[in-house]
Amino acid sequence: MTPALLDKPTFPAAGPSARSTDAVGPVQGGGVTLEGRLNSVLHEARTNGSTDCPICHAPMTREAATASAACGDCGSRLS
Repeated sequence: MTPALLDKPTFPAAGPSARSTDAVGPVQGGGVTLEGRLNSVLHEARTNGSTDCPICHAPMTREAATASAACGDCGSRLS
């Protein structure tokens, strides 16, 4: 897996109501974690055969032999 940047950074909101839960656990600020975002992209590629790369937004396709996904443009891989 290569490093990634999220499109929109999330900032924690003030107060106890700012707590939410994702697939991994509680998250401050109600945003999506990087792990959650990358898992979502990989799941979409595995389910639909392709998705947008979270790095460069080019097509990312599933590699059936390894159950991973690879971007044809920037070379990023998720597994």
